[in-house]
Amino acid sequence: MADTLTIDQKVELAQKISAIPAEDLDMYAHEQNLALHDITVWSTAYEVGGKLGVQAMTVLWRPERLKGRDWHERIKNAAKTFRPRRLRVRAEGNQYTAEEVKPLTVKNIVYTPVFQLRVVVDDDAVEHWFLYWRRADGTWWPHASQGEYASPEDAVAEVRADPHGCFRLHPLH
Repeated sequence: MADTLTIDQKVELAQKISAIPAEDLDMYAHEQNLALHDITVWSTAYEVGGKLGVQAMTVLWRPERLKGRDWHERIKNAAKTFRPRRLRVRAEGNQYTAEEVKPLTVKNIVYTPVFQLRVVVDDDAVEHWFLYWRRADGTWWPHASQGEYASPEDAVAEVRADPHGCFRLHPLH
């Protein structure tokens, strides 16, 4: 059912869910015929970034080609601060995933996702960047540090600081 909801319906649900005590969420999800994971992630996204936070969490869109390329380059350049660790940045629409490159052998390389940035552009063409960390189950979760960021560089700086230990990607010395 979650796939049939509009962004406005997801935002409305996220607002309601934010007011429900944690111990009652499972029952609410069952009553609404929704997955508990979906409603909790929407609620967290709403608490972190409001309507734009939910939009960033749930909507994948393809930016104009030059703009997308510019964002990709900016994120790659910001990720260079983690050297000597190597990161690659993979773009999928408005989502940019930074992965640590770990060569095991000459022909075998492992890419470990570390963080993800998602961008939403509002009606006034203002960019709103959201930072995500990867949970142990492989799902992306909104990082609750400050909500939205004005630029991808600001979000990468948050990853570098990592005050909550979500990313564990401190530069090697």
